[in-house]
Amino acid sequence: MGCALKRKPTLKPFRLTTENLHRSSMDIPVTLLSQANLILEIIILIVLFAAFGLKRKGKFLKHGSMMLAGVVLNILSFTIVMGPALLSLGQNGLFDHPGRLYFVTLVHAGLGGIALALGIFLVASWHLQVSTQNCMRRKKIMRLTFVLWVLALILGILLYMLLYILA
Repeated sequence: MGCALKRKPTLKPFRLTTENLHRSSMDIPVTLLSQANLILEIIILIVLFAAFGLKRKGKFLKHGSMMLAGVVLNILSFTIVMGPALLSLGQNGLFDHPGRLYFVTLVHAGLGGIALALGIFLVASWHLQVSTQNCMRRKKIMRLTFVLWVLALILGILLYMLLYILA
């Protein structure tokens, strides 16, 4: 019996194509869903800035309500679009091919996940309080959450460009 040399399979660079990611689980074209999600995330950014303006005016209850709306919209965005898209990218080989798209995806998902978790914590802890005094103690966490969310948004825009514009 001869000894056959086994060849290592060569990995092709990951490339998102319409064949491997054409439609979402709801049978909506992925590009349309991604465009709608990008618009939603920009609307959430506007809501966050409006909430910041309310806070500066001392309207803390309205500020908290707008932040709650922003977090709920972000949860919906993650549940309907971003989470399934991340799973689909993984199932279609993204994580087998480290590169720019891989790096941007992981950092975007990591920062966005942390920002979302902190946002849920802040809104839930605010909603359970009788006074706004405890909110003032969480100012550093609020600022960190905002910075992480904006960084995740910037990376999300870059990811959108890598997937749909520059591809």
